[in-house]
Amino acid sequence: MSHVYISHSGADPDALLALHEALRTAGVTPAYGTGTGERAGADEAIGRAFALAVLVSADAIRSRHVRADVEAARARGLRIIPYQIDKARLTGFFKTDVQPFLRHSSAQPDGLARFVAEVQAAYRQKCPVIAVMNLKGGVGKTTVSAQLSGAWQALTGGRVLMIDLDPQYNLTQTFFSMEAADAFAAEDRSVISLFERSRLHARDAVSPAESWLTLTPAPFSPAARDAFVHELLGPDGPPGRLDLISGQFEISKYAFAADPDALAAIKQHFLRCIEHYRSEYDLILFDTNPNATFLTRCALEAADRVIAPMHADIYSLRGVRLLGQVIRGQIGSARQPDLSVLFNMVNRNEQSTFEADARNGAFDTLAGFPLSRALMTAALPRSAHFTVRAPEEGQPRWRQLLVHAGRGGGLKPIRNSLRQLAGDLRTLLDQPEGV
Repeated sequence: MSHVYISHSGADPDALLALHEALRTAGVTPAYGTGTGERAGADEAIGRAFALAVLVSADAIRSRHVRADVEAARARGLRIIPYQIDKARLTGFFKTDVQPFLRHSSAQPDGLARFVAEVQAAYRQKCPVIAVMNLKGGVGKTTVSAQLSGAWQALTGGRVLMIDLDPQYNLTQTFFSMEAADAFAAEDRSVISLFERSRLHARDAVSPAESWLTLTPAPFSPAARDAFVHELLGPDGPPGRLDLISGQFEISKYAFAADPDALAAIKQHFLRCIEHYRSEYDLILFDTNPNATFLTRCALEAADRVIAPMHADIYSLRGVRLLGQVIRGQIGSARQPDLSVLFNMVNRNEQSTFEADARNGAFDTLAGFPLSRALMTAALPRSAHFTVRAPEEGQPRWRQLLVHAGRGGGLKPIRNSLRQLAGDLRTLLDQPEGV
């Protein structure tokens, strides 16, 4: 599990405890050593961290152990996030290697909150959350969700989690039969366990899928990954992790619920679960339904970026316009995700005039936002290979991914398009916050 490693001298236990509790409350896993002793354990923990938090004090400045922590973090390219707790003057190594990153201190009224916010931003950048969404149906959201996840995982070798938030659960049925998907739901090994306490969390719990009239706002701890997700690559497949939390029809119940307090609690359950699973993966991706519902709000508040697939036509553009309105009008500024637009099913035999005009800004006003700047560089061509097909019995699930499918049949240019799209996404995700 990825964590932030807190480097400290061992002489500031109260400040260390305050940092630890503030980070834990914010959903970030902290880790730390004793502040003394041999390096093996500290180096191993720093090697698994996504950032190094440095507790800056007079004692820390004199600590050879803290200096070794910073050197280990710099050697691994980790982000360094200092927090100063006294008025000690930074000298020597601390002045050159820590002070340039120092922005927060206990002397500031909101210093601890700002420190935690910076650590959270680093945590989220370590594992971005993407929502594939358009408020028009039929634009290829499920295809893009599956194939982009596979291409990104193949490009980076990272760990990817797909979550099926569409009550029709077509993404799940891309990899599993309907019978298997329904069996997952019958055991609560499905998306509903992100929202409500289920049999995954307690043996005596009643499945939230059993009643559309009952909501369970009681809190719960996220289920262990191995008991919840469904692996798609397998021991004989490509290296890395590509996992799925399967969908189910019963999450439609939230669209009919009339208890706003219970829905607010259930949304917070979902957001906390997503924050938890960020520590297990390098990318999380939602496949969503084409309607503005409770599920849409949950996905938008959890996501760092939305990818909106669209065809090269005015009807898809209207769906993107509506999506932009929902993001700006319904999601608070602190949680608004960035929006990227992907042209899907573009006929490459003849250049799409619509696509060219969109890239030149012709539809920016009609879209209601600068569409030309939101367009991803890559586009996916029209091809029968992108048609969603049920998995063949006995075929490895990862064979549904075009980057790993068999040869021939014009697959090479399709793979090239997917790799280009994955590279485009990687560039977007690697941008510093605010770019």
